[in-house]
Amino acid sequence: MRTDMNLMLFDKAFESVRLEGSDPRAQHLRKVLRAEVGTLVFVGFAYGPRARAKVVGLEPDGSFELEVVGTEPAPARLPVTLLIGLPRPHTAKRVLFEGASLGVAGIHFFEAERSEPSYAQSSLWQTDQWRDRIRLGAEQAFSTCLPEVAMHADLQSAISALHGADTHVALDNYEAGGSLGEVLPDAAASAVIALGPERGWSSYERDVLRKNGWKLAHLGAHVLRAETACVAAVSATATKLGLWTEQTATEL
Repeated sequence: MRTDMNLMLFDKAFESVRLEGSDPRAQHLRKVLRAEVGTLVFVGFAYGPRARAKVVGLEPDGSFELEVVGTEPAPARLPVTLLIGLPRPHTAKRVLFEGASLGVAGIHFFEAERSEPSYAQSSLWQTDQWRDRIRLGAEQAFSTCLPEVAMHADLQSAISALHGADTHVALDNYEAGGSLGEVLPDAAASAVIALGPERGWSSYERDVLRKNGWKLAHLGAHVLRAETACVAAVSATATKLGLWTEQTATEL
């Protein structure tokens, strides 16, 4: 049973819907929210609005019927993309969750020279587990926008796929030219922030980054876990580029 649904995310919009008792969302309504007929809950439609829904039916088998009573715009995705050297699956799960919670536009992974090749063969990537992680992150953050997730064979392939942003910065504790806040330009409207694998960038990968015009920056003197570095980097980037804006919404 999931206990972190601040918002229940649905793939398609509806005016009313029936949730079978076996549906995790029905279990959440029953066991966590202790919902009854008349209870109001928050739902959202993937890439669409958020909504307030009322429980209008509750059956002995645990099924629920919901009816939408109001909608509002959901927050837009941040024009920030993360590029990450493929980490161990447990770390990747955290990165996917945190990235989706922050509302990034994309989370791209690449098989770095120092990545363990077996990581790409884990059940996280061979099944839909990775999709579950970004949905959980969006639901936790009260969001309906899911980030694009992609896997690249190597760093150069990833760089070629992400060339369109205004600025590109790679985090590096050893050869950085300054802090992330110092390196980021003030006028950029979008950014790609790269993190190396858990064993760090190779010399060859640093050369590839520089040859493609990427700047190297650091997040301070402390070495951070990958998921912590992602949160810190996105927050610093959004603040520097003025991407954090007050969300206005109609009261549901």
